[in-house]
Amino acid sequence: GQLPRWIDIRVYEELVDTARPGDAVIITGVVRAIQEVLPTSGRMRVFNITLEVNNLEIYGKDPETVEISPEEEKLILELAKQKDVHEKIKQSIAPSIYGYDEIKEAIMYLLFGGVTKVLQDGTRIRGDINLLLVGDPGTGKSQLLRYVQRIAPRGLYTHGRGTTAAGLTAAVVRERSGGMVLEAGALVLADRGVCAIDEIDKMRNEDRVAMHEAMEQQSISVAKGGIVATLNARTSILAAANPALGRYDPNRTVAENINLPITLLSRFDLIFILKDQPSREHDSKLTEHILKLHSGLRDVDRALIDPNFLRKYISYSKRIKPRITQEAMEAIKDFYLKMRSASELTESPIAITARQLESIVRLAEARARVALREDVTVDDAKRAIALMSKSLEQVGMDISTGKIDIDIIMTGKPKSLRDKLQAVISVVTNLSKQTGMAEEEAVYKILEEEYGISRSETANLIQQLRKDGTIYAPKDGFLKKT
Repeated sequence: GQLPRWIDIRVYEELVDTARPGDAVIITGVVRAIQEVLPTSGRMRVFNITLEVNNLEIYGKDPETVEISPEEEKLILELAKQKDVHEKIKQSIAPSIYGYDEIKEAIMYLLFGGVTKVLQDGTRIRGDINLLLVGDPGTGKSQLLRYVQRIAPRGLYTHGRGTTAAGLTAAVVRERSGGMVLEAGALVLADRGVCAIDEIDKMRNEDRVAMHEAMEQQSISVAKGGIVATLNARTSILAAANPALGRYDPNRTVAENINLPITLLSRFDLIFILKDQPSREHDSKLTEHILKLHSGLRDVDRALIDPNFLRKYISYSKRIKPRITQEAMEAIKDFYLKMRSASELTESPIAITARQLESIVRLAEARARVALREDVTVDDAKRAIALMSKSLEQVGMDISTGKIDIDIIMTGKPKSLRDKLQAVISVVTNLSKQTGMAEEEAVYKILEEEYGISRSETANLIQQLRKDGTIYAPKDGFLKKT
């Protein structure tokens, strides 16, 4: 609620590089008035106020530096030993928002995160989990994001409408002295934390492109104004988006429902749909919950675990590096092979890829971390598989075939649609061999008789291919492949 203030500080010797951009710090120092010197004019008559730093202390923003007393550590270890620790922490996430058990569970895993691995050849495998919530207006997406930003040991919240590429990644700014300096954006400031991006669909395409590197490589490369640098962006991204037509249409793919490129969608580990569907039983419980909140009954929105304690618990858990047991590996392997074997037939869609396999591993590691366990058990693997399956059912289901098709997320088009588009291209190409171009009426007739595609559907397919630039109309009533 106040304007940000700034002052130049001077840091010397061992205090240099003590803090990172985005840290809250407590500084002790001496105020100095230093005469400004310009390269062209020499000494100026203007004096700048600076702070000469004697001591710099990070103020509880960085997960690695959250102070935990011996008494708190004892309470943390006691909570971790409880059988229902996962349920308690899940119910402590946004308790004022009714329902959404699976989504809150996914958020819990996002807060704790998996284990980042660096292979012998230097390849880095990210451990942070990215989650996308797509939902109808008024389903509580923004409140979930706000709560996560508050509860995370290091959390930032930003809105898609006013966010630019430089604001997300990094900007190069010219100083008064004439030099160029880097200013960190939201993803860099949220390093080792959570960046919540609300209404990500409202961002401009050229600004969203900046997120690709941060989501997969977890770094930001900058080459501007003579500065070439790579900044860390080891952050979990929790994003929310609204359907383009107001409400989510189950007859359209997730890519068609929201204004997001496929390259970005495929980088989220989990995608969940929040639908506002009338249901007497659900609506009755929701009404009771909201009315109790407004009546001032404190127990309704009281978390089972105090948010400040939960923040310290999450911080403490980062010390644990769970390893997958042989039994858990077998469970994940069996699920992956079962899903892949269903895709071995030529006409079958691909149900799952290696990217989802890595996501399952991250989720299983995060679940083990919630209980402060060194080993990932079969139960962790099964719960991670169940959550991934739920997400795939919501966003990866091909309506026309009733089968899970990962290409809906990876390419934006299910295999059934791709096959029909290929049929149109094939017919147009074959007819064009005879006369140089294909008569549109003949295309309709062949597709209906040989492929069983109706006239109205063929018209939609032709329109889509013309929009993509795959085919065009050289003259009225005729088609030709580009």
